[in-house]
Amino acid sequence: MSRLEALKSSPLFQNVPLEALKEAEAVVTQRQFQAGETILTQDMPGESLFLLTSGVARVSRMSLGSRERVLGDVYAPGVVGETAVLATSERSATVTALTDVTALLLYRDHFVTILNRHPRVLWNLAAMLTQRVTHLNDELIAFGLNTEAALGHVFTGLYRQRVLAGVSQPEALPLSTHDIMLRIGASRETVARVLRKLSGEGLLRTTSTHITLLNVAALETATLSEDSHDD
Repeated sequence: MSRLEALKSSPLFQNVPLEALKEAEAVVTQRQFQAGETILTQDMPGESLFLLTSGVARVSRMSLGSRERVLGDVYAPGVVGETAVLATSERSATVTALTDVTALLLYRDHFVTILNRHPRVLWNLAAMLTQRVTHLNDELIAFGLNTEAALGHVFTGLYRQRVLAGVSQPEALPLSTHDIMLRIGASRETVARVLRKLSGEGLLRTTSTHITLLNVAALETATLSEDSHDD
């Protein structure tokens, strides 16, 4: 895939003039990361954003007390690192390559120039950020209900991401119990118990490395029964 084609597929450059694409093509730098390699580091200065053109990255944040919390995964053609670029601040999270990742790096100065010249790019950026806020609001509601609702939100959200990214077998989520614990902030015992319940209801199937969704629609409305409780 050429850099111009990669830019066309990015949500940041949807329906923009060819001139804007060519301006971006002239200034982006291609970077490659191996699985497990750090792309961005929390609390470090942020001078550029990354347009993922292939692969998957995981976003995580270290909170007070040095507790890691996984915020989500980003599939190509996603964007990471734009928050620090916009706010002229330090990185708010760490981004790690889950698979081999190829990305186009766009520095702040070049990005600001493109935004000023092509308002459609700014509109796309606003749409991206609005979607993230909406997703965060839904997540806060689900996480505030119970573990089953939290898992349902995480699983179905990841499934939809994989569908949009054109991933083969999007229902087979690459999540271990430890991954889920970091994602929803629950104990291993709580996660295992709720997974057994959902599995017993025929909603999913689990292995040590994957969660396979069997009934996405039912998971979207999952809640704990009245006689169940979280730890």
